Amino acid sequence: MRVNKNLLLQKTNKELEDYLKPNKGYVTDAIEYAVEILTSRGYEFSEEQKTYIEIALRPREKLEGQKNYVLASNIIFASLVLGLIHFFVGVSTVNNFSVFGGIFSLIVTFIFGLMARTETSWLKYLLIVLSAIGLLTIPFTVFISPIMALINFGQLILHVVAIVFLFKAPEPKQKVIDVFDTN
Repeated sequence: MRVNKNLLLQKTNKELEDYLKPNKGYVTDAIEYAVEILTSRGYEFSEEQKTYIEIALRPREKLEGQKNYVLASNIIFASLVLGLIHFFVGVSTVNNFSVFGGIFSLIVTFIFGLMARTETSWLKYLLIVLSAIGLLTIPFTVFISPIMALINFGQLILHVVAIVFLFKAPEPKQKVIDVFDTN
């Protein structure tokens, strides 16, 4: 739902205070504009209003910041599904397939998916290095099993897409910024 900021600019401070009361049903944009307008007018927020504003605006910030991390995590989990297929194909078609190595690879991929979900910012660099190594191994895998090489290539593509989303994601905030601080 779009909010017309110009309409809010025409309202008095008293009318804008209604936007800062719980259970009024105003959308986040309206609350954000009301805070912005009142702040520009030099309005002093009560502690109650500050608490409500913080609660009302927090979910939006969290969702916007986390969206790319969640997408990257989902892509890594999709890569995990391909890894499971790779594991079962390897067990059934390759004589000297390392079951331990396959299980270890699946566990590591799962951990990477969780790390992306928890906004681990350095994961993107680790994935770049591991994806480069994986790219180098694909030609050797073709001789062992072309199907496994194709699955590896699919995983590599998914990892590259996940890396792109991780780079698009904003760096997680290290500290909370007080929007009401006048310094």
